[in-house]
Amino acid sequence: MDNVEFGNYLRNKREERKLSVRQLNTYSGVSHSYISQVERGNRGVPSPDILKKLSKPLGVDYEELMVKAGHIDVYSKENAENKEKRDEIIEAKLKIAEEIIKLPEDKRKIIEDLLKTFKKD
Repeated sequence: MDNVEFGNYLRNKREERKLSVRQLNTYSGVSHSYISQVERGNRGVPSPDILKKLSKPLGVDYEELMVKAGHIDVYSKENAENKEKRDEIIEAKLKIAEEIIKLPEDKRKIIEDLLKTFKKD
């Protein structure tokens, strides 16, 4: 997203909240002249620190602003979420395996046979 596109996005979010530039300045602590310049595309996309200040008054998730501004690649965020889910699954499997190992041999054999039945399907 280039400067003009981001500026339009920011203006739309501000207007959706029915905020003037001065009100957004008051709620965020970001100067009204800076906000105005960004909205017109006369400034580069704001830094992560500025976006953090704008996120709450605009009612927009900070991560969404970071993605729109190009500070976060949406695909890397999705990959991180997928990795987290995979890690959770692996951890759960390890806990199950640890419990199975504690079982007596005859009980482990029953579980092993049962798992083999599922693998056939």
